[in-house]
Order: sequence, then C-alpha cells, then structure tokens
Amino acid sequence: MNLEKFINEEKMILPNYNNLNIVDLAKTLYIRYGIKIEENDNIKKIQKMIPDSNHMVFVLIDGMGSNLINELDNNSILKINKLEDLITVSPSSTGCVLTTLATAMYPSEHGIIGWYSYDKKHNINYYPLLFTERESNIPLDKFNIKVEDIFKKKSKFNDLNVHTTVLFPESIFDSVYSNYIANKKIRKPYKTIEDAINQIIELTASNQRTFTYLYISDIDDLEHDYGYNSAEVKDKIKEIEFQLSRLMKKNIVTVITADHGQTNVSKDIIMDFDNYNKYFYAYPGIDFGMATYYIKKGMDLEFIEQFNLDYKDKMELFKTSEFIDNKVFGLSENNKNILNNLGEYISLCKNDYQFINSKNIDDYYGKTKGNHSGLTKDEMIIPLIVLDGNK
Repeated sequence: MNLEKFINEEKMILPNYNNLNIVDLAKTLYIRYGIKIEENDNIKKIQKMIPDSNHMVFVLIDGMGSNLINELDNNSILKINKLEDLITVSPSSTGCVLTTLATAMYPSEHGIIGWYSYDKKHNINYYPLLFTERESNIPLDKFNIKVEDIFKKKSKFNDLNVHTTVLFPESIFDSVYSNYIANKKIRKPYKTIEDAINQIIELTASNQRTFTYLYISDIDDLEHDYGYNSAEVKDKIKEIEFQLSRLMKKNIVTVITADHGQTNVSKDIIMDFDNYNKYFYAYPGIDFGMATYYIKKGMDLEFIEQFNLDYKDKMELFKTSEFIDNKVFGLSENNKNILNNLGEYISLCKNDYQFINSKNIDDYYGKTKGNHSGLTKDEMIIPLIVLDGNK
C-alpha cells in the first residue's frame, strides 16, 4: 500500500505546508524582531492576526492540540480567542517540533527527528533532547560529539533585536538542549506556572520592548498518563488558562500554540529485539507513533517479509523515500540533515496502536494512554490563540 492510500484509509493527514503551519508562525515572530526571512502568503496572513505590542509573550504548551481546545467550554478564553488551526511538522514529536520552532526550519532542514535517533556519521544511537547515548545515558560529549554536530542549525532566540527572555521549567532549565535553544543570558527557570506568569508580569512592567518565550510541559505529561480527554488534563488546562488570563489585564499580546496534539491509544505493539537485531545496524528511531528502521545491506526483503508477518494488521511499512517525495518532513529540497538521521524504512501505527520503540518494554506496556509522532488529525492540528491585553 502506498503512503497516500494508507493515510486516507486511516483518516490521517498528509501534511501540506502550503497551508498555515508552525514554521510560518515562527518566521512571523522572528521577522518582527529583526531576523531576515523571506515572507510568503502564510506569513502575511499570520502577521495580520498578531497585533504589534510593546510586550509580546509566546507560549508553547506541549501537547495542547486543537482537539483539546475544541472541547473546552464556550466561555473559555483559549477557545474564544483561537483564531486558526495550524499544521505542526512531522514527525509530531517534541524534540523535532521544538527544534523547528527555534530554527524556523522544517525537519528536512534541521534534521532532528524525534525522541530517538541514530547519527550515521558518528555511528551512535542517542536521545536528542537528553543529549545522551541511548543505552548507557552517557552524555554525547564523552564520545567527542559536540552540540553543533547534532543540532546543526542555530536557534534564532539568541539573535532577536529585542529584550528577550526564555522561560523553562526548573527541571530542564540547565540541560544541554535548553542551552542550545537559549543562551544563559536570556534563559530563566520557573518553578510553577504561577511563578512563570509572575516573572512575565515583572519583565513587562517597564516601557522597554520585550519578547518572552514560555514553554509549558504539563499537558503532554498528563496526556501520556491519562489520555488527552481525561479529567486530569482538563483540570490542568483550567489552571493554565487562569494564569494566562492574568496577562490580559496588562498591555501584553500573548500568542499561544502547541508543538503537537496527542491521540488516545489502547493497544501496545512490542518487538522482539533479539529476533530483529539481525536486520538492524541501529535501534529504531523517532518515537511511538512513527518509527524509522536502519536495515543492513542485503537484509531488506527478509526484514519486510518478517515485519509484515508480525505487524501488518497493526503498522504499515514504507520506504523512507516515499515520505521524502511526499514532503512529509518539509518543503525544503535539501534533505541531507534529516537523511543522516533516518533509516531506510518508516512505519506508521494504525489508529489506536502505539509501537513501544524501546527495549524497556515494562516501562511503557499498558501504561501510556496518549501518544504522538504520527499523522492523525489529533496529533497534527494545533491552535493559534492570541490574547490581546491592549484592547
């Protein structure tokens, strides 16, 4: 089955980045603060949606897809002020999308594919966000791998011509990845969402022109544990919404979106790695909804036959070239960086399934209720919300 037919049958989305998308949202914000980027029609549309303000706050709520916003009460300020649906990038995995946001580039350009990856040049399985080797968790710098060897495109947060602050949860504030996103001069930690909003109010108290980026991880964590439409997720959204409402009383424009949504899953797929290792020259990469496979030369036909025997009713397997040809990873013609990290084949889980892309099966089996990285509407459609405190 070809990719387009599978996507249609499973009621998924083949990304069309000619529509409004998270890359063009990032470009719109960076153009406003001095970064030279060629404008397109999408950028011009988004520019009209985001009023200029002395103080701009950009909030990325991990996992808060449009499916969550659409189910909120009609008096919700998030729902009332949602202006558009955007397409996120694929793979719809946090490390991939946050790198897209920082660089204003498609995954095809920056090359970060998800939670799991393999670098062909350095011959190493690794976690991009953790910047560690996958099996041992040893930092990559112990293997003489530099940050710029993995994150090949610069973050634009460090180059804006405005007083910039990047707020990260205290638990990840000092990570290698956080330092890549924003240098120590502009990066600050926060303990709670209330603490983050308090800091923003203080930062925007002067007449100095400011831009603040706030990353909130709570929703994604709760969706994984309880499902996207759980009471726990809805309660946390109400808490976030209350705190964000405080910014509406100030002369602040707050732009809110997500890196991806989540879809509920109830069926786990596991792999006998001892059996499949004869096909692999590296562990499968990306995440739990979409996976990429690194297959030894001459083993393709046997791998495909075994994969289809084991998983045909749960996952569909495609050549990576089909994703590249369909521009699933971006509009760029230069796919060198992403091809360095992708294997020869990519699988997509069917609806309600997730592939436990890890040897630590007991850590996940029956425990994950929501997930992402696939191409369902729940995962790929994110909101553009604008709260205008200047009204």
